[in-house]
Amino acid sequence: MRSRGITLAALLILGGATAARAQTVVDGSDAAVGPEAARAVLSLIGTQLRDPEARIAGLRIGRSGALCGTVDVRNRMGVHTGPRGFVADLPEKFIGRLPEGPELRSPASMADFRAMERARALYEANCTAG
Repeated sequence: MRSRGITLAALLILGGATAARAQTVVDGSDAAVGPEAARAVLSLIGTQLRDPEARIAGLRIGRSGALCGTVDVRNRMGVHTGPRGFVADLPEKFIGRLPEGPELRSPASMADFRAMERARALYEANCTAG
């Protein structure tokens, strides 16, 4: 009976710890894009970039209507890698970070290459100056 109580307590503690972890907009820029767009991009980041503790900043609506910003995700070692630009096409449920380094030199698959090219083109059309 005692072990069942300890197990239940451990589950409650772990459940509370998981609920506290979430993607966050760290600079308040979510107010600039509105709550619906902010929720949508946070959901995309959570599902497609698979980091429950991503840090998002600089949210803005791009020139052609896509959502632009930066995202800082954790690597496999659990360390945040630094902010990197991203673009999201919310109606298409697409989000892509700007590719860099090894991703550009050796994409994992043709689908990854196409997604990187889509992200670069969408970012250029929406998020760059000019």
